[in-house]
Amino acid sequence: MTAPVRADVHVRLAPGVTTRDYERRLREMSGVVGAHVVVGDFDVTVRVACEDGVQLRGTMARLRRAGALYLAAELIVRTLLG
Repeated sequence: MTAPVRADVHVRLAPGVTTRDYERRLREMSGVVGAHVVVGDFDVTVRVACEDGVQLRGTMARLRRAGALYLAAELIVRTLLG
């Protein structure tokens, strides 16, 4: 999916939410184009593609309701490789 707004959303899961639980919920979400389990300050990084900022905010709200304690988004402005 090519969209004007792409972002990586870093997710710290809420207590009691497992990465498997979150993965199941991500698979049902529109706008999610990829995800990785990571080690560090966050548990999961989710790649999203949205039509505009309004849709991005809605996607982030769904990510939070799915079990995120904390979210941090980085907008992708240009792809260098890949």
